[in-house]
Amino acid sequence: MNAPEALFRLGPEPFSRDAEGRLETRIGTVFLRTPGLVTLRGIHATQRLAWIGELNRRRQSKGLPPLTQQEEEAEIAESVDLLFDEHYALIRPDPKNMPLAIRGDELLQTAVSKRRIRYLNIQNKLVRDALRRRGEAWRMAPVPLYEEEIRTLIEESRVGIGGRAIYYYNHLTGTRFLTLGTFRSLGALPDDELRTLLSEIQKNLQGHNRFANPEVDFLPRGALSPNVFVGPNFGEMSDAELRSTYAKLLAAFEAAVRDPCLRRDDVDNPDWRKALSSVLIHANNETGVSAVVEGLSPEFFMQIEWLPGGRVEEGELFFDPIFSEADAHPEDERLARLCDHRARAILFNYLREYSRIEYVNIGRTRRSLSGRQGQGPRAFVYIVEMKERHRNEPQVKIIRIQRWTAASHLAAGRPLLEAMVEAEDYTDYVMDRRLGARQLGMHLPARMTPRTFRESVKDRDGRVHNVWTGYFERDYISGRATDKIPEALYTSEAFCIAFCRLLGQAAAPNIIVGRATVEGGRTIFDDGDEVITFNAFDLPERLILSEPTGAFVNYDRPYADTLCDYAAAMNRRKALFPNFEAAAQTFVNAFEDELTRIQRLYREQRVGFDTLFRDRPMDVNGSIAYRWSCVLRRLDAVNAHALARHLMDYIDL
Repeated sequence: MNAPEALFRLGPEPFSRDAEGRLETRIGTVFLRTPGLVTLRGIHATQRLAWIGELNRRRQSKGLPPLTQQEEEAEIAESVDLLFDEHYALIRPDPKNMPLAIRGDELLQTAVSKRRIRYLNIQNKLVRDALRRRGEAWRMAPVPLYEEEIRTLIEESRVGIGGRAIYYYNHLTGTRFLTLGTFRSLGALPDDELRTLLSEIQKNLQGHNRFANPEVDFLPRGALSPNVFVGPNFGEMSDAELRSTYAKLLAAFEAAVRDPCLRRDDVDNPDWRKALSSVLIHANNETGVSAVVEGLSPEFFMQIEWLPGGRVEEGELFFDPIFSEADAHPEDERLARLCDHRARAILFNYLREYSRIEYVNIGRTRRSLSGRQGQGPRAFVYIVEMKERHRNEPQVKIIRIQRWTAASHLAAGRPLLEAMVEAEDYTDYVMDRRLGARQLGMHLPARMTPRTFRESVKDRDGRVHNVWTGYFERDYISGRATDKIPEALYTSEAFCIAFCRLLGQAAAPNIIVGRATVEGGRTIFDDGDEVITFNAFDLPERLILSEPTGAFVNYDRPYADTLCDYAAAMNRRKALFPNFEAAAQTFVNAFEDELTRIQRLYREQRVGFDTLFRDRPMDVNGSIAYRWSCVLRRLDAVNAHALARHLMDYIDL
């Protein structure tokens, strides 16, 4: 590929700031036919006009005739819209012409670091697929999820056109929204500024951008017709006429806004934030953010921070050039976090193992989905979307870095050899734990594979060591975590019965293996690991435990001591079930039936169970063999019917 031609700039530098520290420009247009970047204040339409004017000025200085209409249209056709926020240059691509957006991206990189360029319109499948095929899912502009992110979105969406920032800008559609609160505040401005802004609103209410979206609209959408502003000539009005006309427009706007939360701009009002952010992050006729990556549940997708990886061309891997930038600037912590060395190592492993990869995208979870505490070091989780050339659809894998690694043992002061041995022992323990949990009736992912990569880590004294770090790979389970089921689904009686049956069945092996936190021994159940899959009728079909975290921690505590924790799974949903008594009975009956089934299976196949871990050391301090023997003795001794009746006593009927 030839190096992109250098950009001619018209307007302030991207991300430059004025004397008050605010961005000098919020929009830009990159032109490809004659390479250039326009960042003048205004709207994209006026930037295109300014560019044509600049080209004609340059031609005139060389004694050339102005551009023909056909040449002007060609210049405009080969241009890409940009938005600037505090951190990124955001490309707003035409989904039907992604090659043009990618060319604009490559040209923009001559002026802006690639790490600061992101793509909008990710709700559109054409945009997503173009980036995924390039291994660049990391360049999808992040969708705000948390309160602080939504507040930042609202603050950074404030834009002006020619005057002060009175609009809230939707980066996807290009529409600027005017709220009642902001329009009301115009009354406090001097007459000349009020006149200028009303003229600006009037003009842009009649305009549409290249995507056929209005340049300016009201919140709520269409609260006032643009025709209300047709007629007045604000520039020729006396001050008294101006104020009278403004008062009439304000009264009409007041009358049109019926939702109380929209009558006053208040970023501390969650209803106002929700209403405004909903029009700022959605495009017309596009899918919601929950469908941005096909097959991922909404709560999982929203937690993913996609990372740079590499492109695969004709079977050859080319790491993203941004890694070279990170290597050249090791002091840049933000860049180092983006260029995750573990993600690069995992990608390298995939390329060594698979020979027909088309693309790979790697992301990491931004926050824990369960919020569980008391399990030692956080187990970092990555997600991999890998497409092989001979497959129609990509595969989605979950990568969980081993919780106790050689690095964590070194940081705790262990000698290198001891740290490496203990890390290997923990890998064995995790795989043995999985085997034991599956043997006792837990429905787990069909396959989990332990793997390793090499990394440089420091011990407690600052010495650097090259060690192997373990991780576990499994298939992603497409479904809904039990603790994140939408409330609307509980209105169906058929859903409730199927759900409670599956949850009760899952509670039985959970109490048998004693899933609990290492610190404090709190029962782990129904807090993010249990995933419900659905049938063709959108009814619960299976419950799969994605990770048997904490299995065999509680291996000697009586079952009765933890029954209240399992009853809590029903009690906290009491208000959601149309018939709570029937739901509770279904849950308890399923619990008893499954516990009885597993107990009977153990008694019928006692030798097979008892000798499962006979090759592992028997250590009363907590080896898997010792824990296994304790769990089986407890299972053999329980009266399943009496335990189920006791469980019912804890449910608030």
